Amino acid sequence: MERVAGVSAEYGAFIVGCGHAGDGNVHLGVFCDGDDAKRDRILAELFDAAVRMGGAISAEHGIGLAKRDHFLALEDPTKIELMRRIKAAFDPEGIMNPGTVL
Repeated sequence: MERVAGVSAEYGAFIVGCGHAGDGNVHLGVFCDGDDAKRDRILAELFDAAVRMGGAISAEHGIGLAKRDHFLALEDPTKIELMRRIKAAFDPEGIMNPGTVL
C-alpha cells in the first residue's frame, strides 16, 4: 500500500483499495483525469510492484480484458502455456469466453 500511495502521488491519481484480509487479496480502483495512457502506466507500475513482491495480478476473479496485456507481460510464459493447454482440453472449439487471455 506504500507503493500505491507513491504511485498515486506521482501521477496525481486517486487510488482506492479494499480487500480480503484473510487471503491477502487487494482490489484497487484507479481514477485519473480520463487519460487512458496515463491509467495504463499507473496499472503497469502497480502490477509490476505486486509481482516483484511475490503477488499476482489476479486472484479469485480471473483476468478481464483491461488487465490482459499486463498479465501476459508479467506472468511466466510457461504458466500461460499450461493454462492454455488446460483450457483447450475442456474447450477444444474455443467457444467459452472467446477473445480473452486463454
